[in-house]
Amino acid sequence: MRYLVTGGAGFIGSNFIRFLFNKYGDDAQVVNLDKLTYAGIRENLSEYEGKKNYRFVQGDIAVPEDVAEAYKGVDGSGIDFVVNFAAETHVDRSLMEAATFIQTDVQGVLVLLEEAKKHAPNLKRFIQISTDEVYGSIDNGSFTETDPLQPRNPYSASKAGGDRMAYAYAQTFGMPVIVTRASNNFGPFQYP
Repeated sequence: MRYLVTGGAGFIGSNFIRFLFNKYGDDAQVVNLDKLTYAGIRENLSEYEGKKNYRFVQGDIAVPEDVAEAYKGVDGSGIDFVVNFAAETHVDRSLMEAATFIQTDVQGVLVLLEEAKKHAPNLKRFIQISTDEVYGSIDNGSFTETDPLQPRNPYSASKAGGDRMAYAYAQTFGMPVIVTRASNNFGPFQYP
């Protein structure tokens, strides 16, 4: 199983990579593509550095050359699964620098999808990590997957854009996409 995990030096991505290695051991090959912004900490996965089934690529999901390099896989044999955790996050940050959010959360997803068409034509799954924030707010009850998207800030709008781009590639090109929309997460390796 050959994985490309984007944003793998961040909080959720690094925990996911740990999960893969704990569950599959040496049967998992993982490429970790991370830009190492404020929340990406390479040391989160220092115990895997130098292992034959792990490769770190410092790069940006919005840069086609960086993504093409990551799609080579650990040993040049390619990628079977993409799990896109890479994102600009936090509503407050999006109010100050919305363009950065669009660049990563929309353009970056587009680049990942386009490069998958070129470099991973037999991709088994593309998992786009979105957020429940795309639904807006609710006074009572809970949202369902069929509720309309009503993002209320640049962060949720950018995540909705990436979410819908992945969906569009599933419908248009038959790309095997899954979109998740989790609520807030917390745990080890979280940026303060």
